[in-house]
Amino acid sequence: MPTGTVNTSADETRTVLLGGFPVGLIIKPQGVIVVGTAPVETEVGRVIVSTTLREGDIIENMNGAEINTVEDVHSALKEAKTLSATVKVRRGAALLTLETPLVLEDITGEKRLGLQIKEDVAGVGTVTYVKKDGSFGCLGHPINLANGAVVPCKTGHCYTCKILGCVKGMRGQAGELKGAFSSALPCGTLYKNCKSGVYGNSEAFKSGREIEVADRKSVSVGKAKIITTVGDTPEEYDVEIIKAVSQNSVADKSMILRVVDKRLIEKTGGIVQGMSGSPILQNGKLIGAVTHVFVSDPTKGYGIYADWMIGN
Repeated sequence: MPTGTVNTSADETRTVLLGGFPVGLIIKPQGVIVVGTAPVETEVGRVIVSTTLREGDIIENMNGAEINTVEDVHSALKEAKTLSATVKVRRGAALLTLETPLVLEDITGEKRLGLQIKEDVAGVGTVTYVKKDGSFGCLGHPINLANGAVVPCKTGHCYTCKILGCVKGMRGQAGELKGAFSSALPCGTLYKNCKSGVYGNSEAFKSGREIEVADRKSVSVGKAKIITTVGDTPEEYDVEIIKAVSQNSVADKSMILRVVDKRLIEKTGGIVQGMSGSPILQNGKLIGAVTHVFVSDPTKGYGIYADWMIGN
Protein backbone atom coordinates (compact mmCIF):
# COMPACT_ATOMS: atom_id res chain seq x y z
CA MET A 1 0.00 0.00 0.00
CA PRO A 2 1.45 3.45 -0.91
CA THR A 3 2.62 5.66 1.97
CA GLY A 4 -0.20 7.88 3.25
CA THR A 5 -2.93 5.65 1.85
CA VAL A 6 -5.75 4.68 4.20
CA ASN A 7 -7.49 1.38 3.64
CA THR A 8 -11.25 1.92 3.57
CA SER A 9 -14.23 0.02 2.29
CA ALA A 10 -17.43 1.47 0.91
CA ASP A 11 -19.33 -1.33 2.64
CA GLU A 12 -17.71 -0.77 6.02
CA THR A 13 -19.98 0.77 8.66
CA ARG A 14 -18.04 3.03 10.98
CA THR A 15 -19.81 4.80 13.81
CA VAL A 16 -18.36 7.59 15.93
CA LEU A 17 -19.56 10.31 18.30
CA LEU A 18 -20.01 13.65 16.58
CA GLY A 19 -17.73 16.53 17.61
CA GLY A 20 -18.14 20.20 16.77
CA PHE A 21 -16.92 21.54 20.13
CA PRO A 22 -13.69 23.50 20.77
CA VAL A 23 -10.54 21.97 22.20
CA GLY A 24 -7.29 23.45 23.51
CA LEU A 25 -4.09 21.76 22.35
CA ILE A 26 -0.49 21.79 23.57
CA ILE A 27 2.10 19.78 21.64
CA LYS A 28 5.64 19.18 22.95
CA PRO A 29 8.36 17.96 20.57
CA GLN A 30 11.66 16.36 21.48
CA GLY A 31 13.76 19.44 22.23
CA VAL A 32 13.04 23.17 22.31
CA ILE A 33 11.77 25.33 19.47
CA VAL A 34 13.59 28.38 18.11
CA VAL A 35 11.12 31.28 17.93
CA GLY A 36 13.50 34.01 16.78
CA THR A 37 16.47 36.09 17.83
CA ALA A 38 16.83 37.83 21.20
CA PRO A 39 19.24 40.77 21.60
CA VAL A 40 21.89 40.32 24.30
CA GLU A 41 23.26 43.22 26.35
CA THR A 42 27.07 42.93 26.23
CA GLU A 43 29.91 45.15 27.36
CA VAL A 44 29.96 46.68 23.85
CA GLY A 45 26.21 47.23 23.72
CA ARG A 46 23.17 45.33 22.52
CA VAL A 47 24.15 42.51 20.14
CA ILE A 48 22.14 40.36 17.72
CA VAL A 49 23.98 37.04 17.46
CA SER A 50 24.82 35.90 13.93
CA THR A 51 23.57 32.32 14.32
CA THR A 52 23.24 29.32 12.03
CA LEU A 53 19.91 28.45 13.66
CA ARG A 54 16.60 29.47 12.11
CA GLU A 55 13.08 30.14 13.29
CA GLY A 56 11.24 26.81 13.53
CA ASP A 57 14.38 24.75 14.23
CA ILE A 58 14.13 22.30 17.13
CA ILE A 59 17.25 22.03 19.31
CA GLU A 60 17.54 18.39 20.44
CA ASN A 61 21.11 18.33 21.74
CA MET A 62 23.71 20.87 22.82
CA ASN A 63 27.38 20.02 23.38
CA GLY A 64 26.41 16.36 23.84
CA ALA A 65 23.63 17.05 26.36
CA GLU A 66 20.06 16.03 25.51
CA ILE A 67 17.71 19.00 25.43
CA ASN A 68 14.07 18.70 26.53
CA THR A 69 13.40 21.95 28.35
CA VAL A 70 14.52 25.58 28.42
CA GLU A 71 16.28 24.79 31.70
CA ASP A 72 18.30 22.09 29.87
CA VAL A 73 19.56 24.81 27.51
CA HIS A 74 20.58 27.03 30.44
CA SER A 75 22.43 24.09 32.03
CA ALA A 76 24.26 23.30 28.77
CA LEU A 77 25.29 26.94 28.39
CA LYS A 78 26.72 26.99 31.94
CA GLU A 79 28.81 23.91 31.11
CA ALA A 80 30.09 25.33 27.79
CA LYS A 81 33.89 25.76 27.82
CA THR A 82 34.10 28.18 24.88
CA LEU A 83 32.00 30.86 23.21
CA SER A 84 30.67 28.34 20.74
CA ALA A 85 28.20 25.46 20.96
CA THR A 86 27.64 22.33 18.87
CA VAL A 87 23.92 21.78 18.47
CA LYS A 88 21.88 19.02 16.88
CA VAL A 89 18.86 20.60 15.26
CA ARG A 90 15.71 19.12 13.75
CA ARG A 91 14.88 21.19 10.66
CA GLY A 92 11.88 19.64 8.97
CA ALA A 93 12.81 16.02 8.24
CA ALA A 94 16.57 16.68 8.54
CA LEU A 95 18.70 16.32 11.68
CA LEU A 96 21.60 18.77 11.37
CA THR A 97 24.75 19.27 13.44
CA LEU A 98 25.64 22.96 13.54
CA GLU A 99 28.09 25.27 15.28
CA THR A 100 26.62 28.46 16.71
CA PRO A 101 28.39 31.31 18.54
CA LEU A 102 27.65 32.29 22.13
CA VAL A 103 27.96 35.71 23.69
CA LEU A 104 28.56 36.88 27.25
CA GLU A 105 25.79 38.87 28.87
CA ASP A 106 27.22 41.99 30.50
CA ILE A 107 25.42 42.07 33.86
CA THR A 108 25.41 38.33 34.64
CA GLY A 109 28.54 37.23 32.78
CA GLU A 110 26.57 34.19 31.58
CA LYS A 111 26.77 32.71 28.08
CA ARG A 112 23.75 33.29 25.86
CA LEU A 113 22.54 31.84 22.57
CA GLY A 114 20.82 35.07 21.61
CA LEU A 115 17.64 33.20 20.72
CA GLN A 116 14.04 33.12 21.85
CA ILE A 117 13.08 29.51 22.54
CA LYS A 118 10.00 27.70 23.79
CA GLU A 119 9.12 24.15 24.79
CA ASP A 120 5.75 23.63 23.12
CA VAL A 121 3.14 24.89 20.67
CA ALA A 122 -0.39 25.74 21.79
CA GLY A 123 -3.59 26.37 19.87
CA VAL A 124 -7.35 26.05 19.72
CA GLY A 125 -9.32 23.98 17.24
CA THR A 126 -12.48 21.91 16.89
CA VAL A 127 -12.99 18.21 17.59
CA THR A 128 -14.29 16.33 14.54
CA TYR A 129 -15.23 12.99 16.08
CA VAL A 130 -14.71 10.83 19.15
CA LYS A 131 -14.53 7.05 19.04
CA LYS A 132 -16.22 5.00 21.72
CA ASP A 133 -12.87 4.29 23.40
CA GLY A 134 -12.29 8.03 23.90
CA SER A 135 -9.80 8.50 21.07
CA PHE A 136 -10.58 11.57 18.96
CA GLY A 137 -9.53 13.49 15.88
CA CYS A 138 -9.49 17.26 15.43
CA LEU A 139 -8.30 20.11 13.17
CA GLY A 140 -8.10 18.05 9.95
CA HIS A 141 -4.66 19.53 9.26
CA PRO A 142 -1.37 19.55 11.18
CA ILE A 143 -0.08 22.13 13.62
CA ASN A 144 3.03 23.53 11.94
CA LEU A 145 6.17 25.35 13.00
CA ALA A 146 7.11 28.76 11.59
CA ASN A 147 9.20 27.05 8.90
CA GLY A 148 6.18 25.05 7.71
CA ALA A 149 7.31 21.74 9.18
CA VAL A 150 4.86 19.63 11.18
CA VAL A 151 5.50 19.84 14.95
CA PRO A 152 6.71 16.37 16.02
CA CYS A 153 4.50 15.18 18.87
CA LYS A 154 6.63 13.61 21.60
CA THR A 155 3.99 14.42 24.21
CA GLY A 156 0.88 16.55 24.26
CA HIS A 157 -2.26 17.42 26.18
CA CYS A 158 -5.77 18.55 25.35
CA TYR A 159 -7.95 20.90 27.39
CA THR A 160 -11.59 21.79 27.60
CA CYS A 161 -12.05 25.12 25.92
CA LYS A 162 -14.49 28.02 25.81
CA ILE A 163 -15.15 30.37 22.89
CA LEU A 164 -15.05 33.98 24.11
CA GLY A 165 -15.73 35.81 20.86
CA CYS A 166 -14.93 36.12 17.19
CA VAL A 167 -13.07 38.43 14.85
CA LYS A 168 -15.17 38.32 11.66
CA GLY A 169 -13.54 37.28 8.45
CA MET A 170 -13.53 39.61 5.47
CA ARG A 171 -12.08 39.56 1.97
CA GLY A 172 -8.29 39.65 2.27
CA GLN A 173 -8.23 38.95 6.01
CA ALA A 174 -9.05 35.68 7.76
CA GLY A 175 -11.23 35.88 10.86
CA GLU A 176 -10.58 34.06 14.11
CA LEU A 177 -12.49 32.46 16.97
CA LYS A 178 -11.15 33.68 20.31
CA GLY A 179 -10.91 30.75 22.68
CA ALA A 180 -9.45 30.11 26.13
CA PHE A 181 -8.64 26.96 28.07
CA SER A 182 -11.35 26.34 30.66
CA SER A 183 -8.92 24.74 33.10
CA ALA A 184 -5.20 24.62 33.76
CA LEU A 185 -5.54 20.85 34.09
CA PRO A 186 -5.59 18.77 30.89
CA CYS A 187 -8.53 16.52 30.13
CA GLY A 188 -6.56 14.12 27.96
CA THR A 189 -3.40 13.41 26.00
CA LEU A 190 -2.27 13.81 22.40
CA TYR A 191 -0.36 11.13 20.53
CA LYS A 192 -0.16 12.28 16.90
CA ASN A 193 0.17 15.47 14.84
CA CYS A 194 0.18 14.66 11.15
CA LYS A 195 -1.02 15.64 7.68
CA SER A 196 -4.64 14.78 8.45
CA GLY A 197 -4.95 16.39 11.88
CA VAL A 198 -4.21 16.06 15.58
CA TYR A 199 -5.21 12.94 17.51
CA GLY A 200 -5.55 12.12 21.19
CA ASN A 201 -7.47 10.40 23.97
CA SER A 202 -9.92 11.91 26.43
CA GLU A 203 -12.51 10.34 28.70
CA ALA A 204 -14.14 13.79 28.93
CA PHE A 205 -15.18 13.68 25.27
CA LYS A 206 -17.01 10.33 25.36
CA SER A 207 -20.53 11.65 24.83
CA GLY A 208 -22.63 12.97 21.99
CA ARG A 209 -24.65 11.92 18.98
CA GLU A 210 -23.65 8.76 17.17
CA ILE A 211 -23.07 9.15 13.45
CA GLU A 212 -21.90 6.93 10.63
CA VAL A 213 -18.72 7.83 8.76
CA ALA A 214 -19.26 7.99 5.00
CA ASP A 215 -16.82 6.65 2.44
CA ARG A 216 -15.07 9.46 0.58
CA LYS A 217 -16.38 8.13 -2.75
CA SER A 218 -19.93 8.88 -1.64
CA VAL A 219 -19.27 12.62 -1.15
CA SER A 220 -21.00 14.68 -3.83
CA VAL A 221 -21.54 18.27 -4.88
CA GLY A 222 -24.63 19.66 -3.17
CA LYS A 223 -26.18 20.47 0.19
CA ALA A 224 -24.33 19.71 3.41
CA LYS A 225 -24.00 20.95 6.98
CA ILE A 226 -21.20 21.81 9.36
CA ILE A 227 -21.25 21.56 13.15
CA THR A 228 -19.24 24.26 14.89
CA THR A 229 -19.16 26.34 18.07
CA VAL A 230 -19.14 30.12 17.87
CA GLY A 231 -20.91 30.66 21.18
CA ASP A 232 -21.60 28.39 24.15
CA THR A 233 -22.68 25.20 22.35
CA PRO A 234 -22.19 23.48 18.97
CA GLU A 235 -24.73 24.44 16.28
CA GLU A 236 -25.57 23.14 12.82
CA TYR A 237 -25.18 25.44 9.80
CA ASP A 238 -25.98 25.01 6.11
CA VAL A 239 -23.18 24.81 3.55
CA GLU A 240 -22.78 23.61 -0.03
CA ILE A 241 -20.10 21.27 -1.34
CA ILE A 242 -19.06 22.92 -4.59
CA LYS A 243 -16.20 20.55 -5.46
CA ALA A 244 -15.23 17.05 -4.33
CA VAL A 245 -11.79 15.84 -5.44
CA SER A 246 -11.02 12.19 -6.24
CA GLN A 247 -8.17 11.23 -3.89
CA ASN A 248 -6.28 8.01 -3.26
CA SER A 249 -3.91 9.34 -0.60
CA VAL A 250 -4.13 11.72 2.34
CA ALA A 251 -4.59 15.42 1.56
CA ASP A 252 -6.21 18.12 3.68
CA LYS A 253 -7.88 19.83 0.71
CA SER A 254 -10.32 17.13 -0.37
CA MET A 255 -13.32 19.35 -1.08
CA ILE A 256 -14.36 22.97 -1.41
CA LEU A 257 -17.39 24.20 0.51
CA ARG A 258 -19.34 27.43 0.68
CA VAL A 259 -21.20 28.70 3.75
CA VAL A 260 -24.78 29.62 2.77
CA ASP A 261 -26.26 29.92 6.25
CA LYS A 262 -26.98 33.59 6.92
CA ARG A 263 -26.74 33.07 10.68
CA LEU A 264 -23.12 31.93 10.48
CA ILE A 265 -22.18 34.61 7.93
CA GLU A 266 -23.64 37.23 10.25
CA LYS A 267 -21.71 35.88 13.25
CA THR A 268 -18.32 35.14 11.68
CA GLY A 269 -18.32 36.20 8.04
CA GLY A 270 -18.10 32.53 7.09
CA ILE A 271 -15.20 30.20 7.92
CA VAL A 272 -12.63 31.49 10.42
CA GLN A 273 -9.53 30.21 12.17
CA GLY A 274 -10.47 27.98 15.09
CA MET A 275 -13.18 26.24 13.05
CA SER A 276 -10.63 23.77 11.71
CA GLY A 277 -11.95 20.30 12.51
CA SER A 278 -15.62 21.29 12.41
CA PRO A 279 -17.49 18.19 11.18
CA ILE A 280 -19.05 18.26 7.71
CA LEU A 281 -22.23 16.20 7.29
CA GLN A 282 -24.02 15.09 4.16
CA ASN A 283 -27.06 12.81 3.95
CA GLY A 284 -26.89 12.31 7.72
CA LYS A 285 -23.31 10.98 7.68
CA LEU A 286 -19.93 12.41 8.63
CA ILE A 287 -18.06 13.11 5.40
CA GLY A 288 -15.18 15.25 6.63
CA ALA A 289 -13.94 18.32 8.48
CA VAL A 290 -13.33 21.98 7.69
CA THR A 291 -9.59 22.70 7.27
CA HIS A 292 -8.89 26.08 5.63
CA VAL A 293 -10.58 29.32 4.66
CA PHE A 294 -10.22 31.16 1.35
CA VAL A 295 -8.66 34.48 2.39
CA SER A 296 -10.11 36.02 -0.78
CA ASP A 297 -13.64 34.90 0.22
CA PRO A 298 -14.32 33.84 3.84
CA THR A 299 -17.60 32.16 2.87
CA LYS A 300 -15.52 29.48 1.10
CA GLY A 301 -13.05 26.98 2.45
CA TYR A 302 -11.52 23.54 2.13
CA GLY A 303 -12.42 20.32 3.88
CA ILE A 304 -10.70 16.95 4.35
CA TYR A 305 -12.45 13.61 3.83
CA ALA A 306 -13.30 11.76 7.05
CA ASP A 307 -11.62 8.70 5.52
CA TRP A 308 -8.22 10.35 5.96
CA MET A 309 -8.87 11.06 9.65
CA ILE A 310 -10.72 8.02 10.93
CA GLY A 311 -7.82 5.56 10.57
CA ASN A 312 -5.72 7.46 13.12
